[in-house]
Amino acid sequence: MFIEWMEYENKTTGQQIRRIEFQRMNLLVGPSAAGKTQILRVLSEFLLVASYGQSIASECRFQIGFRMHKDPYTADAAEKGFVWEIETGGAYGLQGGQDSPAHVIVRECLTSGEELVFSRRDEIIAIEGYDRIPSIARDKSIFYVFQGNEPFASIVQDMKLVSSLYKQQEAFTPILAKWVGDFTETFRDIKQEMKRTRTHLLAESTLPVGLDIHLAKLHMQSSFADFLMDVQDVFPEIEDVDLAASTVYSGKYVIRVRIDGRDLEQQDVSSGMLRTICIFALLHFRCRHTAIFFDELENSLGINCLDSVVERIRLKSAEEGTQFLLTSHHPYIINQIPVSDWLLISQDKGIITSKKAADVGIGRTRREQFMDLLNYMMRQKR
Repeated sequence: MFIEWMEYENKTTGQQIRRIEFQRMNLLVGPSAAGKTQILRVLSEFLLVASYGQSIASECRFQIGFRMHKDPYTADAAEKGFVWEIETGGAYGLQGGQDSPAHVIVRECLTSGEELVFSRRDEIIAIEGYDRIPSIARDKSIFYVFQGNEPFASIVQDMKLVSSLYKQQEAFTPILAKWVGDFTETFRDIKQEMKRTRTHLLAESTLPVGLDIHLAKLHMQSSFADFLMDVQDVFPEIEDVDLAASTVYSGKYVIRVRIDGRDLEQQDVSSGMLRTICIFALLHFRCRHTAIFFDELENSLGINCLDSVVERIRLKSAEEGTQFLLTSHHPYIINQIPVSDWLLISQDKGIITSKKAADVGIGRTRREQFMDLLNYMMRQKR
């Protein structure tokens, strides 16, 4: 999935995200409270609405333009563009154990070029190719309800490949031993010629990245070796990374890092080392013809990590089909990303807007580009 643009309006709070156009590499920069994280959060939330059936907890309107790869593993890699719009109305009570009420979907539609794929207005639904449509929950997206049928199945699969903020929040959650056993058995049974199925299984998983590392080590040795080489480039003292039964969480597995002959569980490993491992795992095992989000990339990363992490992300962004949406305040990271990839984010009276750096005169020389950015932000405050 390649995200081309998005718009958002929260009718309750009045906050808006005016149309933002994305490219392959996108570094969202701007002052604190400009709305950078909110952009990634909104995108992440609505991916969950479409692919995992999450209800929407506000009265809002969301619109996104995206492209989908038909099959990145074959010669037919043609892309098809879509526009999805969804709008909610009033709340109608707590649903599925939520703390806040779900909101009724009053309008939803999907178009591809001039073709209308489906439309929904209140309880009136029309889907191309369907004569009879059963009644569906008023808080569930048509994508989620019909994800077992084409073209929804392919689109939802692409959405699940996106490494959103919510997927990353679960990165280090201890994993039930049963899940480790079940996934290991499923992965082992997939034939070698169906390697792409293995890749999708890793990428779609909402389980912690430690499971990705474990499965890759068992069944994708070449990918695991590349991953471990990147980790060791930053931390030469690391000998191995895997899952191991936890001594703290009964019946669960956690990441285990072998350092100079000692095995350390994730709770005993530095936050910077763990986040670096997580980032490299995402880049090697989940970054396949899709988008990946990193909010405040510099968080927990020491000066020994930044160079390698940014360089690997830049290399990945050069691969066909890989898209990044990043936020950062760190001068080193900002200066390492070409100014042509910067999106300047600002917020005024609840309205979030974006501009390309070149359009406001930033980046006349590489040496001056960060100072240009600081001067631009100072002018915005006046």
